[in-house]
Amino acid sequence: MCESNVYLKSNDVEKLVMENVAAISPLGDKKFLLKGLLGDTLEISGEIEDINLMAHKIVIASA
Repeated sequence: MCESNVYLKSNDVEKLVMENVAAISPLGDKKFLLKGLLGDTLEISGEIEDINLMAHKIVIASA
């Protein structure tokens, strides 16, 4: 599977916000729509800091 977990980083602390993310769509103004494998969605604000596809991990720094 190619899904990744998305973490929100604030004050150098990473917090898991969504598992099994299949797609990320930019919404503009530093906002993204996370789309899960099972159809769930989550809107998140921040800037993409790191994408590690081998570790299935995406880090977004809070805005």
